[in-house]
Amino acid sequence: MRRREFLISGSVMLGVGGCGLFADPNRLRILGLAGAIPSKVVGQFEGTFSKTTELKTAKTPQELWQELLAKPDADKKFDLTSIGDAWLDSAIAQSLIQPISPNLLAQIPQWTKLDTRWQQLVTRKTGEKSQVWGIPYRWGTTAIAYRQDKIKFEITKWADLWRPELKQKVTLPDHPREVIGIALKKLGLSYQQEDLRAIKELNDELKQLQQQVFIYTSDTYLQPLLIDDTWVAVGWSQDMRKAPQQDPNIKAIVPTEGTALWSDIWVLPKQANPANLPSACHWMDYSLTPAIAAQITALTDATTTSSALEQVPASIKADILKFPAPQTIAQSEVFLPLSETTAKQYKEIWTKLRTNSL
Repeated sequence: MRRREFLISGSVMLGVGGCGLFADPNRLRILGLAGAIPSKVVGQFEGTFSKTTELKTAKTPQELWQELLAKPDADKKFDLTSIGDAWLDSAIAQSLIQPISPNLLAQIPQWTKLDTRWQQLVTRKTGEKSQVWGIPYRWGTTAIAYRQDKIKFEITKWADLWRPELKQKVTLPDHPREVIGIALKKLGLSYQQEDLRAIKELNDELKQLQQQVFIYTSDTYLQPLLIDDTWVAVGWSQDMRKAPQQDPNIKAIVPTEGTALWSDIWVLPKQANPANLPSACHWMDYSLTPAIAAQITALTDATTTSSALEQVPASIKADILKFPAPQTIAQSEVFLPLSETTAKQYKEIWTKLRTNSL
């Protein structure tokens, strides 16, 4: 599943996807990602808040984005939608969503319990004013899957991708922050480096990494791995969890140096029904309560952002893709917005890397 788009320069996807129409304009109407919320949660929410609720789903984050771009008729608008974190800044810039006001945020007490990384991810500051633009409710990682039957060593860290045995055997995401970020992590640096030009070793590291690459792709990275065209694939944990089930020779890991974190975020569309905003906040808060957070973690392909994990089964906590080692998570980061100067540097480096002119 393509989780990140090349949105550094503010470009957007075109077209509108169809996810179905909402039948009752008086209901709380939610647009979510297929498989991200267990189906029984809607009924549990309705029973708790006595609010009829309709959950429509899109198959991919791209379809959610396309639906947010659409201009629906008044009786087809939704009150709450999920988007991938990669689309948040474009949604803000295009006035597709509205900030969660302090009064509404007060109705989401679980917000104050979120890790500061998740709070920073959705907070934007303009002058002295900070605004919250969404509520992250589940997360995953950028991970590595590799063929144990082809590789005679264990892959545990990003630096292993540079080993000579892997020349032209690696698939990387078609995304500059992910790929350049891998080199930054190998160098012991943060994904949030402000001045890439000041890192003298970066270009050499990327040129060496380029020699390892079979193909760049953000959505079909598992196929070459499954048919032995590649021996290593870098992608997103929700997909990587499926690979060992398809082929037991494949192992999936999260690099020990830390990795990039992605998340799905609840946001309020600009055209949301004002009368339903309190109910939308109740839903966002409800999705982070311990019982529902445990269901999301146990029954979907991602992990709750809630820190209340007591009700998550031990067997689920043993899944290293859902629960990497604490030290690994401590060194992992979300992608925060780039300054205009840094975004330009990423674009320049990426263009040169992909045209072999770095």
